[in-house]
Amino acid sequence: MKSMKKVEFVIEAVYVNRLIKLFKKHKIYGYTIIKDIEGAGGHGVRTADDVSDAFSNNYVFTVCEAEQFKDMEVDIRKFLEKYGGKCMLIDVMLLLGEKQRQESINLQYSGKVN
Repeated sequence: MKSMKKVEFVIEAVYVNRLIKLFKKHKIYGYTIIKDIEGAGGHGVRTADDVSDAFSNNYVFTVCEAEQFKDMEVDIRKFLEKYGGKCMLIDVMLLLGEKQRQESINLQYSGKVN
């Protein structure tokens, strides 16, 4: 298992591509998007039954090293100030399959990864 950070966002659908660009800027290429989520927050109740998804909320998350998060924290704050939304940061343990675990170990010993 490996200690990582799970970075979760609830943002309006129209801003998802901008968030993905932010991830890529910080060399984070893996993420998950769950579209048309429902809930209540600062803008009141949001339902997933709108005719258009332009004003719907999406849930986006990624998992990264703690250092990667530190590197992009300022950009995340700027993103939230400009576009709104919520960001939650969670400490997680990433369970790797045997092949992934061996690849990670090999990279660590080769000096390519911390």
